[in-house]
Amino acid sequence: MIDLQSIDRILFIKLRHIGDVLLAAGVFKALKTAKPDLHITVVVNAGTEEMLTLHPCIDEVIPLRKGKNPLKQAAFLLKVRKGRYDVAVNMTEGDRGAFLARATGARYRIGIDPMGRGFWGKKHLFTHLITPHYAGRHRAVMDMDVLQPLGLRQIPPDVELFTSPEDDGYVQNLLKEKGFLPGTRYIVIHPTSRWLFKCWRDEAVSELIDRLEGEGLNTVVTCGPGANEELKLTRILTQVRSKPLVFRGTLSLKKLASLIKGSAVFFGMDSAPMHMAAALGVPVIVLFGPSDSRVWHPLTPKGRVIDAKERFDCIPCRRDGCGGSKRSRCLESIPVEEVYEAIMTAYGSQSV
Repeated sequence: MIDLQSIDRILFIKLRHIGDVLLAAGVFKALKTAKPDLHITVVVNAGTEEMLTLHPCIDEVIPLRKGKNPLKQAAFLLKVRKGRYDVAVNMTEGDRGAFLARATGARYRIGIDPMGRGFWGKKHLFTHLITPHYAGRHRAVMDMDVLQPLGLRQIPPDVELFTSPEDDGYVQNLLKEKGFLPGTRYIVIHPTSRWLFKCWRDEAVSELIDRLEGEGLNTVVTCGPGANEELKLTRILTQVRSKPLVFRGTLSLKKLASLIKGSAVFFGMDSAPMHMAAALGVPVIVLFGPSDSRVWHPLTPKGRVIDAKERFDCIPCRRDGCGGSKRSRCLESIPVEEVYEAIMTAYGSQSV
């Protein structure tokens, strides 16, 4: 056991995707609550840092950029080593994080027990190992396990996302330019994911947009900047008869967060924006198919998870579509009416 009161500086390493990084935020709040004067630094993949910047419980976020330039790698390692951390924590099973934790020179190094996976001797890079317990546990809850060697156990994760007044103001002005007066209620629809097998039918999304717009509701449709997501959105919009407001991957993550924060309801797939909405306190309607909703559901009581496992006993299968097709029949089976009613219920439950 590491005496939490004896340490001053701690480094966390979370080299994963956007949503994974956000879900780790509960760890830092729990730790800062237990020791308010502790200096917390987090290393993340470049492009994911906006999920943690401005968080009041994090003192520094360091983006790690990909590349093989040995001089840049050496400079990064030197910067981290100069941090003089008492504890380094690799929050994933990855090899890069394991090497980085060892390179910090920290006296204590916490990691996930590789259980024979990875390179030989990997577990010896750590002074404290966490035995992973995966079955049916939410990802954010699993992340909290890294606090056990510090004497913190069974603390529910409190995942929050923070935006700046500048980003909030930018989005408000953008909406005003598009005809949304201050106080206008709107629904954010984010029908894409970087993984297409997590997405709903194009025609179902277009029908949903038209139904909501037909009821006089304002919809704002967004997607990520990836080519696959933009193509998916284009296919959807070619079938839409109404005129929703559309942002085609043009907003930064923080500005997307500001947009979501101002919405009445968020509708989307199993993707990072869904977790962003939950962390911002917005009601979430989300569809789940191949992925495990027990592990990835939004951490909020507001809204509803529509899980295709109620119709199919083969899920969660964790496959990239049926037969590798990138299309999931379980998701495609979810009727528009069910999603529409869930959104309308959530929309009506929010005070105007």
